[in-house]
Amino acid sequence: MITIALSIAADLWPVALAAVGKLVLFPLVILGCAMALGLPPLTARVALIHGALPTGVAAYTLARQLGGDAPLMAAMITVQTLLAFAMMPLWLSLGARIFGL
Repeated sequence: MITIALSIAADLWPVALAAVGKLVLFPLVILGCAMALGLPPLTARVALIHGALPTGVAAYTLARQLGGDAPLMAAMITVQTLLAFAMMPLWLSLGARIFGL
């Protein structure tokens, strides 16, 4: 746990950029596409929920096996998972407000 905390502190900019991109920008793009395409409410909310999920842990395995920066990927996954606890209820309530159900 301490190693992950030190890794997050050392790589704050890439970790923060990845978290904002995955947990804020990506769901916003999905929200806009769902509204532009006129998706049914249930389909739009499912797409929004799926888009607001944090990065999967398989990304760490891929980074390690393919020679990527595995500690950075671990930090990204950890931060996104922790932030998702706050962001998911926000996206769920926004989806309910916009699409109904």
